[in-house]
Amino acid sequence: MDSAARRRYKALPLIANPWEQTQDQHPHHGIPNGIPTTSTANNDKSLPTVTIREDDSGAPAFRERGEASSIELFYDLFFVANLTSFTAVHAIDDRKTITSYIGFFAILWFTWLQVVLYDVRFGSDSLFERLCKLLHFGAMVTFAIIGTRFDPSRPHDTYVTMRQLSMVLIVSRLVLICQYGSVMWWVRKYKSITTPLAVHVVSFGVGALLCLGFFFAFTAGSSGQGYVVWYVIVAAEALVVFVASGQWPKVGFGETNLDERFGLLTLIILGEGIIVLTK
Repeated sequence: MDSAARRRYKALPLIANPWEQTQDQHPHHGIPNGIPTTSTANNDKSLPTVTIREDDSGAPAFRERGEASSIELFYDLFFVANLTSFTAVHAIDDRKTITSYIGFFAILWFTWLQVVLYDVRFGSDSLFERLCKLLHFGAMVTFAIIGTRFDPSRPHDTYVTMRQLSMVLIVSRLVLICQYGSVMWWVRKYKSITTPLAVHVVSFGVGALLCLGFFFAFTAGSSGQGYVVWYVIVAAEALVVFVASGQWPKVGFGETNLDERFGLLTLIILGEGIIVLTK
């Protein structure tokens, strides 16, 4: 097999290096001038040389992100599909149903947001990342199933649904902990990067534990108001991530495509809304 074919059919790594660059790969925005790089030796000259881009402090710089990948866009479509299935089952025509819709939308949106905040900074292609993506897709599918029965105004009848939703939130946070943990392993020598990532992991761990506590709180005889804590948890997690990213710019959003992901999701939602209005 020639060198071109070997590069084309390169085996997918188990866990990908989040800052790996190669001479034969072309980053979305290229390697900026003036930024030093470190190359690793390669005994096989037919294979690309691995290059690690470093910042002024000598810490590794993560890949710059450009266009959203196909799998990321597919994940956005799952988000919109959840909203569509919810509105198809629930007639949103009074205060109670509007409140229920806003509540479901908030949980769904914050879950989508956390996945996107990871992808735009540390997303890579590996067997591990694909497995995590599969679990995130599974969470979205479960949201779609739960959404048809989501009704906080009837806690005695829907406490099982509330428990299921708590479990989905727990699994989603455990997957994020594994993803951020894998990045921490790659940058374990750089405290300026591991510290904010550890803050991320702790926030998701606390959120998962709280969701687990409220999983058991939802019973047939409960008041049903415990679901309000979900919104506090997901909002607090997002606040922690944004604050930590602002305090430690090395894990910030300066060179990411976060604005593109928000713009694409907005366009998809508007397009779905127009389709609904024309029916």
